[in-house]
Amino acid sequence: MQSEVDRRRAERRKKIRRQRMKRAFVFFLIVALITLAIMCFTVFFPIKRISVSGSEIYTKNQIIKASGLTTDDNLFVVSEDKLEDKIRRKLPYIDNITIKRVLPDAIIITAVDATEYAYYELNGKFYIISENNYLLSEQTEEPTNIFKIVTGGIEGSVGQTIKYANSAEQELVESVVKNLIDKNININYVDISNSLQITVGIQDKFTVVLGNSEYLQEKIAHLAGMVESIGDRQGKINLSMWTPQNSQGSFVENKS
Repeated sequence: MQSEVDRRRAERRKKIRRQRMKRAFVFFLIVALITLAIMCFTVFFPIKRISVSGSEIYTKNQIIKASGLTTDDNLFVVSEDKLEDKIRRKLPYIDNITIKRVLPDAIIITAVDATEYAYYELNGKFYIISENNYLLSEQTEEPTNIFKIVTGGIEGSVGQTIKYANSAEQELVESVVKNLIDKNININYVDISNSLQITVGIQDKFTVVLGNSEYLQEKIAHLAGMVESIGDRQGKINLSMWTPQNSQGSFVENKS
């Protein structure tokens, strides 16, 4: 009987030793993996090559300098979002940036230049944006080759996305612009400062009152037909009362 008890005790001690050895192995394995991970982010994969392409506005050296990347950085520590934000803040006429890591030591930066799309006027200054709503620059002279947007207000810093004082205004602007562009109507300005009396300037010769946003797509489709039929004359088009039941618009020609 005593030998059976001793045998069981011996087996239990062996089992405890095996469990301790397993725990120790797991512990040292975790420590080794953590050490390896730390070395990967500190010692291994240093950046040795930085390739830049795509921009015709900024040079390779300007983009690298703006990124802050150096050969002391680690390939896998670099944050793509932070890198893009840093570059755009310093070089705002970049609209999009793609970052690609190439093992063992290269970063490839592909930049897409921004083009001037529209502008806002605030406090005597003109704020130019890209189609993706990045604020590209501010200047004291009014631009002549892009259209103007009049809203209840915007805010933002150069190199960042603008924010509308009212998010609904942004949706309205985008809807008006999209519908006009879809109908190949050249835009001079879009004024949505009064959402019940949306007004646009088009073709360098028409002021158009669209009224509220109801039936906006249909109104602009009707506008395209009116513009074609009016021809070379200039004046004011009123579609504020347009509905499917009252599909009429008025035109008042400017007097010479």
